[in-house]
Amino acid sequence: MTERQALMPTKPKVTPSLAFATLVACFGSIQYGYHMAELNAPGQVLSCSEFINPWPETQYRNTWLGSHGFKQCIKISEQQIGLATSIFSIGGLVGSLYAGRLADRYGRKRYSFTNCIVGIVGSLILFRANTYAQLVWGRLIVGMCCGSSIVVTPLFINEISPKELRGSLGSMNQVCINVGILLTQFLALIFADSFRWRWLMLAGALLALVNLFLLFKVDESPLWLASQGDIDGAESVLQSLRGGDLHRSRDEVEEWLTARGSSRGGSYYAVMRDASPANAPASQQSSLRSSEAFNADLSLLKYFTDPRYSKSRWAVTAILVSQQFCGINSIIFYGVKVISGQLPQYALAVNFVISIVNVVATFGASFLVDHWGRKPLLICSAAAMSVATTFVSGGIVADNAGVLVTFTIIYVAVFALGLGPIPFLVISELSPPDASGIAQSYGTTCNWIATFIVGYGFPSLHQWLQGYVFLVFAVYAAGFATYVWYKIPETKGKHGADLRWRE
Repeated sequence: MTERQALMPTKPKVTPSLAFATLVACFGSIQYGYHMAELNAPGQVLSCSEFINPWPETQYRNTWLGSHGFKQCIKISEQQIGLATSIFSIGGLVGSLYAGRLADRYGRKRYSFTNCIVGIVGSLILFRANTYAQLVWGRLIVGMCCGSSIVVTPLFINEISPKELRGSLGSMNQVCINVGILLTQFLALIFADSFRWRWLMLAGALLALVNLFLLFKVDESPLWLASQGDIDGAESVLQSLRGGDLHRSRDEVEEWLTARGSSRGGSYYAVMRDASPANAPASQQSSLRSSEAFNADLSLLKYFTDPRYSKSRWAVTAILVSQQFCGINSIIFYGVKVISGQLPQYALAVNFVISIVNVVATFGASFLVDHWGRKPLLICSAAAMSVATTFVSGGIVADNAGVLVTFTIIYVAVFALGLGPIPFLVISELSPPDASGIAQSYGTTCNWIATFIVGYGFPSLHQWLQGYVFLVFAVYAAGFATYVWYKIPETKGKHGADLRWRE
């Protein structure tokens, strides 16, 4: 080894301590994916619309659940099951709005403890629900837990990762959301019947409980410790995460504290803004949307009234709303019901396969976004979704199970490759630097509201239009692809001030 090579900094590695801390943080993302899809498979048996008896020789009242006062099902309408499903989004919106500030005040680890308790309470309410009101309250509470999780999880990962690894480690957040969806569909293969659907709700509490205990094994965010003046504590935690490299740990802490001329008693928010948001990799761009929105100099009123932000604001609105209005959550929330019309015996298995495809495609997306650019992937993804939903509609109307299943899988895959990961990435890239924080918060709010609209409205639309409802998504996706082609600039390697907008 030459003297020059010896003096060169070593490339950071994923140490066992860093890998474990990232895994524990990602349990929040797993919970989010799990709860988002948990009513998909058991929705029909839960609402008394369908009866599936796993043990023909046994009556429900003789089971443990039946003998302890748990109803076999809760008789509710299609519209009510739509509200119970989509109220999760309202809880998520509320949770995402307060999570950043509370995590800044009390720390990522301590706040995560509290959030796990909220998740346990919400899941237990769902498990014990014997009335529609209890079902709705349970979904609202787990939504608050999950809305908080998708703010705190990427924030924590960003703060414990070396800057060279933030992209790869940060991508685990989205992957683990899809792992949570996959876990729901796997357990549904066992428990989604008229006797055992409640155990799916209880599994959500077990996930939160495991997360709670694992949090005892990880340290607080070193960046947060530094922001509180605990420099020695921050260096100690970083040394553990970096495999005992004390010099690298001290250099990282010093870099945080001097990011904007701050000293050891410097401003945390100044350090945070330079350490991780707008210049962070794709998967971290949304991690500070709540805390930045609360602390940004730009007011919401000015963001809406100043012509300088008009084009970027409309672009953010269109992209974040369209992510949902292209219809993906019709499958995530109600895929079993959609497919069961053609394949009643295999709907659960098909949904499980779809979830596997979703996870695999999400891995693939992390390699394409920076290679191909944002705009081409958005256009191709939306256009392919338009074609796929047209065939999904045709498969339902023509009662062709093969076409339905094939193009549903394609539909989910092309979403995961473009319209899934890109929207939250491009918010800060489309927006002027001084508006990136408030734009993240605004875009997130738009996305949650659109999620609620699709989740609440789809059951009624599906009942009214049957398979033709997917033509609505097809037309919208085609229109969105056209809009992106003509109106949205490429943002790869650029910032809001450098973009050229078309009139």
